Amino acid sequence: MHYPLRYRRARSLLYAIGLFWLWLWFGSAASLEVLYGSPVHAALAMYGLAVVILVSIPAALLAVIRMVLTRPRRDAVVVELPVASRSRRPLEATHWWYDEKAS
Repeated sequence: MHYPLRYRRARSLLYAIGLFWLWLWFGSAASLEVLYGSPVHAALAMYGLAVVILVSIPAALLAVIRMVLTRPRRDAVVVELPVASRSRRPLEATHWWYDEKAS
């Protein structure tokens, strides 16, 4: 069974982690410079960055593993399933719990 959403979610997570690392390498020092007025805020920001860095590494590894395991096949065939409308199904088949056995 192929689940394309799992692959897409893993790819989106990798994009988000990549953007975070780019921001970390190129712009985080400038944004943390504003917090130097208060040592408490600076310490909390550094702690938050350290936690996000440590969490992003295994999250990226798990996303890569999920992308490898749920890679979409190029030769897959898309099968259209029939849409069941409410008018075609009898009311008794839809509401089976209203039977006399339910009381």
